[in-house]
Amino acid sequence: MRRDMLQPVRGMRDLMPEEASMLRFIEGNARRLAELYGYEEVITPIIEHYELLAAKIGEENKKRMYVFEDLGGRKVALRPEFTASIARLVATKMATAPKPIRLFSFGSLYRYDEPQLGRYREFWQANYELIGSGRPEADAEILLLTNDFLKGLGLRNYIIKVNHVGILRGILGGEGISEDGQNTIMQALDKKNWDEAINLAERLGASERCIRILGYLIDIRGYDKSEFISKVEEAVKGYPEAVSALTNFKEIINLLEKAGVKIQFYFEAGFARGLEYYTGMIFEAYVPELDIAICGGGRYDKLIESFGGGMVPAVGVAFGVDRMMLAMEKQSISIPGSQKEKVLVIPLSNELLAEAIRLVSVLRENGIPSEIEVMGRTLSRALSDASRRNITHAVIIGLKEKSEGKVVLRYMGDKVQEEIRIEDLPVKIRFKSSPHGG
Repeated sequence: MRRDMLQPVRGMRDLMPEEASMLRFIEGNARRLAELYGYEEVITPIIEHYELLAAKIGEENKKRMYVFEDLGGRKVALRPEFTASIARLVATKMATAPKPIRLFSFGSLYRYDEPQLGRYREFWQANYELIGSGRPEADAEILLLTNDFLKGLGLRNYIIKVNHVGILRGILGGEGISEDGQNTIMQALDKKNWDEAINLAERLGASERCIRILGYLIDIRGYDKSEFISKVEEAVKGYPEAVSALTNFKEIINLLEKAGVKIQFYFEAGFARGLEYYTGMIFEAYVPELDIAICGGGRYDKLIESFGGGMVPAVGVAFGVDRMMLAMEKQSISIPGSQKEKVLVIPLSNELLAEAIRLVSVLRENGIPSEIEVMGRTLSRALSDASRRNITHAVIIGLKEKSEGKVVLRYMGDKVQEEIRIEDLPVKIRFKSSPHGG
């Protein structure tokens, strides 16, 4: 076999123990948050019909999907995001479920992107969807949940970039530009291709006034909410749909302010996201150490309807777990150990192996992570290996000690040891009461 065949497929990766622990730590936090907010977990297939996933994902994302024909001749794809699957589920199996519906998902997704820092072809997300409410408090809940998630991981100095795509769509729609045309312009804005976006609008029949307004909006950005609102308000006069969208945006942000929620927003009137299904408030979160979003979301009120589920408003957020791992690494945030004690049981002869197995079973029943020395090493080599692997306690079983119902407990940190009765072992380990005060 060629050596390159022994490497992961490009864009995929092996998660080593430390990385896997970090991912599971984030997953644990995601699940706790879902429970606190009342979001119930659903598990959807990794493979879906291509047409479903491609419906509203945008042209650029369509090109990056893993698409293939299965043995039955069906055109299918690996899911590139969760929302389409959730929308399908709500439109079918949950069509009569009482509203609101709060759903949580966690798992792997697939896009054929160019691999780079924080971007992989297999990646992980934690996803939350609030379905059935089009009111500002639903959008506010998703923003609050986002803030709580990032804060709960210990991330610092993050900002949430926010806009309302209805403002842009209201202007473009007021100019008679079709939804498909609007989507093309949004794709250019998502890539920060400002000139391209304006040129597209011009080619699609936008008036000179509209072109001036778009150019003006693209330059409106900053941390000052009042200044942002004032400038956008002045720009969108004469476009009723855009005015209505701005009013909705103000209601969402003001609701959080009145509640005393402290979120560092960054307002950007030319900000758009690549997915075509967004209809309202949109957002992404960033940390100073990375120039890529670590999470993002927004309102999508027409997606479920397009899947035959009726007019069901919805808003959601997806957290990029791989990127949050990277952000935590950049900010030197370590995960707390769920169990600090880690025990190695070392039998000094083969006839004591059964006793060692019995002993680790007792320790595990008491919730203490325990291993048996299975390499047949000498005591000194076993202890050396234990130090290298951050073992906190070594339990040494000898024939003499066994005959007295005792073992030798070695505290690896201060390298002292004592004989103790076997029945006292779990308590001694749990409270780390070294004879030298360790």
